[in-house]
Amino acid sequence: MKYKKYIYCAIDFKKISEAKNMLSKIKNHIGGIKLGLEFFIANGLKGIKLIKKYNLPIFLDLKLHDIPITVFKALEAALDVDPEYISVHITGGSKMIELITKKKRYTKLIGITMLTSLEQDDIKSFGIKVSPKNYVKKLAEIAYKNGLDGIVSSPKELKYLRQTYSKNFIIITPGIRLNDDTSEDDQKRIQSPGEAVFNGSNILIIGRPITKAKNPIKSLELIDEDINQRLNRL
Repeated sequence: MKYKKYIYCAIDFKKISEAKNMLSKIKNHIGGIKLGLEFFIANGLKGIKLIKKYNLPIFLDLKLHDIPITVFKALEAALDVDPEYISVHITGGSKMIELITKKKRYTKLIGITMLTSLEQDDIKSFGIKVSPKNYVKKLAEIAYKNGLDGIVSSPKELKYLRQTYSKNFIIITPGIRLNDDTSEDDQKRIQSPGEAVFNGSNILIIGRPITKAKNPIKSLELIDEDINQRLNRL
């Protein structure tokens, strides 16, 4: 698969056996693995060490969000397993970001902007009066200025963000769906894999379209082909 480097599969399983079963099928067709709260709470750092045996980059998507020293200490613990990436909420503030970026590390720190499950009405209910685009724009600016290595952002803000920041500033993109994917889930601000890569995403986070598919390999091949067609469109 020509474009598998972009594809990080979200392994959202509680049971190690289920995670290993899925990875044994798809490991040669993906560029990395995303492990989130569901997996981490069920299996902890020991579980991550088992997944590292597949020799694929790991994005540990913990979305750390607390006072600066608490996030720093949580990060120290998580760095024991050397994930390629780990996520923190940018809304933890500049002081939190400044503190954690001082930590010498292999792992790249990625800031969460606005969850893909949220829309205009949601942030309005929080008292935020700007559009999602401008809200994400401001959070990305805070992340960049304070030394984070990149951000997680929905496809809807991707084009603007890549026009603003170089490829060295990593943009990880959830909310990826094939155009004919009609599965019901809580992702609202979505886009096709090809369009997301074309607009500048470094990494696509794709879970259910792969892990819930009757044929995960076929699903991955369709994702790869979607990227190929968009990047090579005349």
